[in-house]
Amino acid sequence: MKKTTLFTILALSFLAVPLSAFEAGGTIGNSTELYTNDGDPVALEQKNKISAYFKVPFANTFYFITEGSITPTFNANDISELDDGDFTSPVDLTLAKVSDTIKFQGNSTLTLSAGRFSIADSTGLVLNQGSDGISAVWASPKLSATAYAGYTGLLNGHTTTVLNGNIEDSDNDYYYLASPFMLGQASVYLPYLFFNQSLGFEVLAAIGLDGPNGDNSDYNRFYGTVSLDGALAKGLFYSLSSTFELESFDGYDFDDPANLTRLALTYHIPDFHSTQITASAVYASGENGPFTFFSGITSEEASYSPLAPEYSSLVKTGLSASIKPLDNMLASLGTDVIFSYLEDDLEYSGVQFYGGIVYQWFTDLQVGLQAHQYIGDDSDENETSVTLNLTLAF
Repeated sequence: MKKTTLFTILALSFLAVPLSAFEAGGTIGNSTELYTNDGDPVALEQKNKISAYFKVPFANTFYFITEGSITPTFNANDISELDDGDFTSPVDLTLAKVSDTIKFQGNSTLTLSAGRFSIADSTGLVLNQGSDGISAVWASPKLSATAYAGYTGLLNGHTTTVLNGNIEDSDNDYYYLASPFMLGQASVYLPYLFFNQSLGFEVLAAIGLDGPNGDNSDYNRFYGTVSLDGALAKGLFYSLSSTFELESFDGYDFDDPANLTRLALTYHIPDFHSTQITASAVYASGENGPFTFFSGITSEEASYSPLAPEYSSLVKTGLSASIKPLDNMLASLGTDVIFSYLEDDLEYSGVQFYGGIVYQWFTDLQVGLQAHQYIGDDSDENETSVTLNLTLAF
């Protein structure tokens, strides 16, 4: 009886919304990548993605939105032997949430959301994925604060990889459940706290659970991040953060801490085709001094090597630039040098070069061309890749 009443209320709520208020749309995308290790053989990855969204506004700031996608994907290790390729077609519900924003005096707002949506930590290198949960975001001119709690065990394992989590193998080409963790996040950001400098604090936890596909019981990870950003001079900005991690596994006490530190300097030249130039450096600890191996939550490859490492036991330095030569075109170019830092010795791993052009051909059609090359200390890690992307919105 309670279920019937609930479904009736939801149905009436949708019927009460004027048909003209509904929003719907989507995209059809094609991605063709050719890549090789020193020219022989040439491999292929072909993706065709169809996504669609549906939004129902119930009031000025209260709405429901959902988005789903299907991504037929074909991989072949040698384009001369396409019959030996593999086919998968992940089906995903990437977004399904209700959200409302409450306005207060002084340009302050409180946004409440529940459902499936993307979340990320302040660095973007520890946590960056979808999750099923609830969030509260407070925004004001002097303070921004967030709180989040969510669960990963119902996500599609094809599209979300939770690092170091237990998971059972699956032959399902469409959907299998991801590794189960309970996520908790809280952050405070103080904009322009002193001398136009902004200060941020964040805590993050991944608590292992026994879920429908995998058992992470007694495996817990905790993170604390301090960040500082602001302007150094006209057009010159910096962003600095340091994240400390503690792990507890199989009931043992916490091991030594791990660390991820990131620094970026960005120079903006808005009067010259919106040009931006960025120099960056990232350190992810190995067994270095007081630190142990750093491990994030979401899989995030640190290089274009076919044996790409996660952000752990490495130092990565880079220089990149972007420019808009035309109003509807964005071009980018960059290079990174990667070092392995397992213990006390910093060892050269490789250098990579990458670039791309995105062109908004028509209002609803976008064309992109990307290329990268990784030259490793070991030639087995070399890779050259060219990717053509087409996206049509409807």
